[in-house]
Amino acid sequence: MLRTLFLVASGLFLALLSACQPPAQLLVEKAHVQLSPVEGSPSVLYFTIKGGPSDTVLRSISSPSILRLEMHETVEENGMSMMKPITAVAVPKRGTVKFEPGGKHVMVWGFDAASREKGSAEFVFSFSNGEKIAVDARLNAIKPGESMAH
Repeated sequence: MLRTLFLVASGLFLALLSACQPPAQLLVEKAHVQLSPVEGSPSVLYFTIKGGPSDTVLRSISSPSILRLEMHETVEENGMSMMKPITAVAVPKRGTVKFEPGGKHVMVWGFDAASREKGSAEFVFSFSNGEKIAVDARLNAIKPGESMAH
């Protein structure tokens, strides 16, 4: 009897504890652009997506300040590292998807003068669940000695 009461109380406690968990919210964070040191060459956008209350898919990224954007993933084939275009990226419920050097990233061509002057550009992330998230990404120049990893 005491054991049953303990099990019921433990179950109730766990149920209440899980209800205290904050609701999941789809987020795009840590967005920044590594500017190419060569005029006319693409720069690279990196960011992290935090999954919301259900699975979704990143369908596209756009920007009113940018001429062209392409999502890519760095993969290894036959011992060679190469970039492959990607058209969509699954974002699991409460999961994390990172666009970072050596993995997924967005190639960026043609910043407008206003973005360069301001030091940031707005990007709009569109998801399969209908959400659109606008994020300001800072523009970072490459420091001497750094390389432009994709």
